[in-house]
This record gives sequence, structure tokens and C-alpha cells, in this order.
Amino acid sequence: MARGQDYVKAKALEAVEAAGGNRHEAALLLRVWADADDKLYRALTAPLMGNLTALAVQRATGASDGHAIGGTGGRKKGAKGRKQPIAEADLLAAIGSRSGQTMSSYRQSAAPPGQGSARHKQAVTLLASAYRRKPSS
Repeated sequence: MARGQDYVKAKALEAVEAAGGNRHEAALLLRVWADADDKLYRALTAPLMGNLTALAVQRATGASDGHAIGGTGGRKKGAKGRKQPIAEADLLAAIGSRSGQTMSSYRQSAAPPGQGSARHKQAVTLLASAYRRKPSS
């Protein structure tokens, strides 16, 4: 175990002992100690720092997939950075079109899959023949 994690474990056990075995109170006590003890605070937060920094960047840029950093998306943003609502005419056109997305769809309609290779066809045929029903006698 890393040196900092040994310190965290020792402090956590000390907090459990001081709280009389009550884990909730021990966690609260450990949090108070971490506010006063910089070494304990750093040891507690070090394993989470990578995820915390990535989350901060994601929230700041509004990116949900990590790729759309700095982009505004399809709709224009207003004065305070909020997305403008979709125009009523666009909304009615989307509702009326048969090729439009449904309420439950979240992907664009995909093209049909490409032609499989000869080896793939042979493998599928072999699998199908293995599960073919045998004629009953």
C-alpha cells in the first residue's frame, strides 16, 4: 500500500475507534480532520484527482463525450450561454415528417451493413447448419 494510503488507513481506524465503532460518525470525524490536516486531505483526494479534473473540464466546456469541446452544437446560444429553444415551425415539421426521430430514438438512421466476406459467409453457414433441425424419423 502506498505511504499516503497507510496514513489514511491509520487515521480512518483512529476515527472509528474515537467514534465508538459508528462508521457514519467516523466518516464525519475523518472529514473534519482532513480539513485541518493537509497531508490527510491530499492522501484522501489523490486517487480521485484525475476524475475530478476531467469532470471540471467537462462541466466547463459543456462536452458530454469529451470531443465537442468549445463547439456550440446545432442551435445558437443566447446572451447568457443557454441554448435557444427550437422554433415552432421546425418543431411541427419534425413531428409531421415520417422519417423524423421518435421520442425514444437517439441515433441517426444507419445505413445497412456492408457485404460480408467469403470467410464470414462460410462461418455463418457452418453455424446455421450445426443448429439445423434434423428430420424426425
